[in-house]
Order: sequence, then structure tokens, then C-alpha cells
Amino acid sequence: MSKDSLAGQFLTPSVILLSIVLGFVFPDIGLIWKPYLAFLLMLLMFFVTLGLEPEQIAKSLRAYPVIGVGLFAVFVLLPLLSLLARPFFSPIIVAGVLLAFSCPSAVATAFWAGVFKGDVATGLVISTIANMLSVVTVPMTMLLAMGTTVNVDIVGMVINLAEIVLIPMAASLLLKRFLRFDWKRITGYGFRVELALLVLLVWGSIAPGVAIVESNVSEFAVLDVFMFLVLTFAFGVAYALGRRFGYEQAIVIAIATSVKNAALSLVIGLAAFGPQILPPLIANLVAQNLLLVPARAIFKKN
Repeated sequence: MSKDSLAGQFLTPSVILLSIVLGFVFPDIGLIWKPYLAFLLMLLMFFVTLGLEPEQIAKSLRAYPVIGVGLFAVFVLLPLLSLLARPFFSPIIVAGVLLAFSCPSAVATAFWAGVFKGDVATGLVISTIANMLSVVTVPMTMLLAMGTTVNVDIVGMVINLAEIVLIPMAASLLLKRFLRFDWKRITGYGFRVELALLVLLVWGSIAPGVAIVESNVSEFAVLDVFMFLVLTFAFGVAYALGRRFGYEQAIVIAIATSVKNAALSLVIGLAAFGPQILPPLIANLVAQNLLLVPARAIFKKN
């Protein structure tokens, strides 16, 4: 079964919901592979980039208007919307919402671009550039909006990007160049592997925050609903901003805006504020994955 036919059904939304449920019901199991999440993400990116050609990436790099609108939505639109939390939540929760929404696009944006039949290469380019720029944009946003300084490990981020994006991409390009094989057949089966990796990634990411959520379930539920609504609005606005470039680019911009680098926000948040900032960061992880369920249902006919 091809990637398009699989994604066109209810399989991907079901996998998202299953991953979230497993993360909350069996957190101890998810903690087993938490130390290997970076490696799992590398595998995911390998299968995603296996279907890309260098010409596609070069073309996306030259699409300056698309990249510009995408970065605006990622670093300006959503952080501004996060300030809507101020009348409803405590300062530490507001700081967490702002941090979660100020972080760059998740590297898995390229994967979700493929699921939504968008431009995978553009998703890869926007998320990579966004992560590179975040060493400046995240501290600046937190300082301007909250008067709080946060430190970003620049060297660590560069190494992380190289491991998660550049190494898998280089490996896939080299394999396709030097090994004669039916790679289209591999990429067709690869989507099943990608979904399995997605389950492990979401499950393992949610597991560490379950204890925090259980300490105040009602507050977390309200916070999750708030973040879901903000992300949904941002998704719609970002899609509208990118619509002039065509569906494939618009959906990528929307995904890049709403699917944030939750792992980065957790690292920065714990280092700068401590465990008390975890609820909005975990809520963001849950909300952005939940958002993809109705979004996939709405856009599956495109």
C-alpha cells in the first residue's frame, strides 16, 4: 500500500491518538526508550529524506517568499498569540506557553508535510532554518515578552541538527546514488516504519511529564484546550498566508507554524525555570498532535 493511500485513510490520525493514550497510560514503558528519542528521530528523517532528490531541496532553498512567510508565522505569529494566555494563567504558565510557541518548527515537519501531501523538501528547509535561527529568536522573544533571559546551547543545537537532519539526509542521498535498488518500493514500505517510529516518539516524549499532569489534571485540561485553540487559529492563519503559493506550500507553512520543537522547549524550560514550567510544555506537545487529527480530516481531499 502506498504512502498516499495509507495517509488518505484514518490510519495516521488513529496512530496519533494511540500514541498520546499510550504515553499517559503506560508512561513507565515510554521512559525505556526516552534516551533514544534522538536516534528514533534520525531514523524517521532517514525514511522521509529517502524520497527526496537534491534538486527538490535546492528548489525549496530558492523559494525565498515561501521561506519568509513560513519563518514569520513560526517566530512572530504564534509567539504573539501566546500572549493571550496572560489574563487566564499564572506568570510561570504564561512563560511556558510563550516558550513553547516561540520554539522553532519540529524537524518532523517534513514527515507531516508528506502525510498532508505538501512539499516535503520545503518542510525540511523551513524547519532546519527555523532551528538554526532559534538560537537568537527564542532568547530575544523571552526577553522582550517576559523580561526573562534564557540560555540556548548553540553548539549543542548545531550538533543536534547535524545528527537529526544532515546525517540522515546525506545517508539517504549517498545510498540512492551508489546502490542500484528499487528505492520507490522501499519508500512505499517506509511509511509504515515512519508511523511505528512516530508512535515511539510521541509516547516517549509524553511519558516524562505524566506525573506533572496527574498532580493537577483539571488545570492541565484547561491549559490543553487553550493551547489547542491557539494552535488551531495559528494553523488557519498560516495556511491563509501561504495560500497564494499553492496548497503544497501553504499546508507546509501551516504545519511548520503549529508543530513545534517540543524537545527543545523542554530542555530550555527545565534549565531556566525548573519543573514548574512543565505543564504548558507537555500541553503543547499533546495539543499540537491532537490538532493534526481534525486537520488531516479537513485537508485529506486536497
